[in-house]
Amino acid sequence: MQKLTAAVPAGGNASLMSTRIASGINDSRFENDDLGVSFYSETPHWEVSVREFEELTCDRLKVLHAFDRICAYDASAGSLARVEELKGKVAPEIKNANLNLPVPTPGRYDEFPAQKEDFMRRDCISHFALRVAFCKTRDAREWFLRQEQRLFVLRFDAMSTAAQEQFLIRSGMPCKKFEEVKGVYPSLDDLQKTTYGAKLYTESSDGKKSFDFEKNFYEMPFFDVAPHLISARKVVIHQGTAYVPASALKLILTQRVKDQLLTGLDNSLNALPNVLSNPSVGGFLRILQEHGLQLLVAPKSSSSDAPGEKLSLDNFEELLMRSFSPCMRRLVEAQRDMKKHLKHSGRLQLRPFLKECGFTMDESLRWWRQELMRDSTIDVTTFEKNYTYDVEHTYGKKGSFQGQSCFGCPKIIGFPGETAGQVHGCPFKMEMSLLKQQLHRWKMPESGVAEVEKLIKNGNHYQLACIEYFKSQHPGHSGDGVGNSPGNFFKESCAHHLKLKEKESGKSPSKSQSDIQPSQAVAA
Repeated sequence: MQKLTAAVPAGGNASLMSTRIASGINDSRFENDDLGVSFYSETPHWEVSVREFEELTCDRLKVLHAFDRICAYDASAGSLARVEELKGKVAPEIKNANLNLPVPTPGRYDEFPAQKEDFMRRDCISHFALRVAFCKTRDAREWFLRQEQRLFVLRFDAMSTAAQEQFLIRSGMPCKKFEEVKGVYPSLDDLQKTTYGAKLYTESSDGKKSFDFEKNFYEMPFFDVAPHLISARKVVIHQGTAYVPASALKLILTQRVKDQLLTGLDNSLNALPNVLSNPSVGGFLRILQEHGLQLLVAPKSSSSDAPGEKLSLDNFEELLMRSFSPCMRRLVEAQRDMKKHLKHSGRLQLRPFLKECGFTMDESLRWWRQELMRDSTIDVTTFEKNYTYDVEHTYGKKGSFQGQSCFGCPKIIGFPGETAGQVHGCPFKMEMSLLKQQLHRWKMPESGVAEVEKLIKNGNHYQLACIEYFKSQHPGHSGDGVGNSPGNFFKESCAHHLKLKEKESGKSPSKSQSDIQPSQAVAA
């Protein structure tokens, strides 16, 4: 079988492992091992077959997908701090991918060096392969960075305190462990009582909660601490020194991980043409690039996947109320209510959706002219000058001539937060009181609103909340095929109402119409 040299070094860890084996390191040292955690600062040089290269890469991609599903697109520092709570949900995927390296137990110390070397080999090769595959576009980069940070936090939490401290030293973090000096501020008691989050809560077997104070703090220059940790009072600043609780170290390290990976992605982008021209792996990496884009952009519709009803200017008002997804309906109604034109992100989200639902370019131009001119600051001349090009670009008539596809739910959920005058993104990420008002306005039953609130509060399951909304508006529908993109929402709604009309008229579905259902089931 053809062999590849994975030009993808592991920060000298392989040579370190050889040194440990040769020197007969004390077995007890394994209890504070770094468990192969790495910043991936150097590319590894291991031989690997083409088949194994593909298997390792796909296995890691499954793990990143698991993080993406479970963490529900929350990329905040709070999300990273809670990753340990999700360990049980992600553990099966990590174990299946052989990307876990447990702390060795007595009696199995002799096996650990070989296990660690194999783990590092699998880990580094798969990481660098995905780094190449996800380096091309900004959205793919952001997705890859977000999942890799989560994986790093999970691994860092698994290390012992001593191992974490050694890792900080090796990573070049300018910090030292805080040692209390009697009569000198701050004391350990000062830090415990003035640091937000210094209380560590535990829950006993009978469900009772208790807490103890963090006992380990670290000193470092304040400018090496992320601003959000300072603003949230998660660290104490005194005379230019930041006192960081051990629980917050991973949040500082993940920023370093992100900075290093961003540099690595830039290097991968420069090397991308050479890698893709490699006949052994180029084709596989191109497939990965396409797969990555499918995480963010809804798959293009085919003629066999038609909804059975197309959006037009004549039926727009009916379908807006009946078949538009909440995120798209909110955009249209907000623009009308405010009598102000949608800002860039809102228009960017809505234009390709209208195209996918059936609007021709001429209909889109007429609709956008009518809607935007509700704003008193926009007249025909302003529209032609500032907005016509964007519509034509959506249909592939200008710019790259490739057109634009409707965004998928992950992309819309990951849109930047709204500011004053903006409307975009997923409405299920709104403040709960505002979301409830909106759902009541759309006549969603109270039981459905309660279910939506539960789904969001217990895990930020925005897509499941959207499915729940769909089911409330389409009685009898299971919700299958909904929740991946606004286009799927529209298609399933149209197909549902077409079936109802046929049932009411006593007609059986035509052959072409019945052919729609299996394809929709496969898509779901």
